[in-house]
Amino acid sequence: MRRRQRQNLLLALITGIAAALVWWVVQREQQTRPAPLTSLDAAAVRRLSVRSAHKPPRRFERAADGSWWMREPYDLPAHADAVARLLAIASARPRTPPQPRDPAKVGLDPPQAVLELDGERLEFGLTDAINGDRYVRSAAGIALVPDRFSAWLLAPAESELDHRLAAPLGGVREVRVDGLARPELAAAWGRVATSQVGAAEAAPAAGAVQVELLGDAGQAVRYTVWRREDGRYAALRAEPALLYPLEEAQLQFLLPPALAASTEPAVR
Repeated sequence: MRRRQRQNLLLALITGIAAALVWWVVQREQQTRPAPLTSLDAAAVRRLSVRSAHKPPRRFERAADGSWWMREPYDLPAHADAVARLLAIASARPRTPPQPRDPAKVGLDPPQAVLELDGERLEFGLTDAINGDRYVRSAAGIALVPDRFSAWLLAPAESELDHRLAAPLGGVREVRVDGLARPELAAAWGRVATSQVGAAEAAPAAGAVQVELLGDAGQAVRYTVWRREDGRYAALRAEPALLYPLEEAQLQFLLPPALAASTEPAVR
């Protein structure tokens, strides 16, 4: 019995020493790691914008209820995850402290992309040839940061919009299909979301269905729904023109049965 107790005490001692060693290593790493690119609190940021070459500027604002809206190039609700990814860039940590560098040689004169958060500016240049880290210029200087965010900076504006088709309305009060009121479809249109939002790429077929969604405040959103040449369905938003791909299973709840079954394939 005493031997077992000694073994248990020894095991507990070893476990305690290992835990203390892990804590010491973590604390030392935190003390020696360079500071984040900014000291901004993501939860407090109210405005952010992204500019990059060959793409229109994207500008976002936080609404009074805490939700995010894209203001440029579209004036529509933004996808919360897309904004969260952009906000996370501000807390990225460089591998080493900022160093004096020639901005022209590291792609920062001019920068390849610029992110501004409540007026605080981050400029992004080239990647280094060794680790693929990206040069970033902040108020502290030029540093190399692990490049996990380039795709977010260069994302199409459409991909950062809310994926719900009724998002701008808040709630759907009324649905009209080809001019006829269809109250039984309001709940489905209020919930439906696409996997992605894209720029309009094809004209609807002649047999397309016209859908109008009316919100609680009287605002309206209009869609043209049709089956594309590839057999998939899509809803084309009017003003602005945006494409929302839909699955056939979703369509069964969004259109009256006769119309859902009779949509014709699109002809390009």
